[in-house]
Amino acid sequence: MKKILVVDDEKIISTSLQRVLLRAGHAVTIANHGLEAIQILETQTDFDLLFVDLLMPEIPGGTVLDYCRKKLPHAKVLMMTAYGDSSVKEDLLNRGASRVLTKPFEDITAMPALVAEVLAH
Repeated sequence: MKKILVVDDEKIISTSLQRVLLRAGHAVTIANHGLEAIQILETQTDFDLLFVDLLMPEIPGGTVLDYCRKKLPHAKVLMMTAYGDSSVKEDLLNRGASRVLTKPFEDITAMPALVAEVLAH
């Protein structure tokens, strides 16, 4: 069982990810925006992996990524965006994202396998 934080302001995305990851045996926490994610990360530093949406109100996902790289250098971060232009993806990977996923997901049920693959590296 891995501990995962899902950060997305779209509840349909966060609850769908939570459901499929819980079924795979993971512990899942949801943050509804970047500020909430940073507040959670101030006290909980044992997440193995984060799913972080790029565009959110208040604090964008890139800021959450940067904070996570400093606070939880061991954690893997999967960035999510509907605006997947190659320069944005390259920037996020250079800043420490493990992967950049394009929303909407083709098959959300494949996420547990992706989590296992990312955590294995």
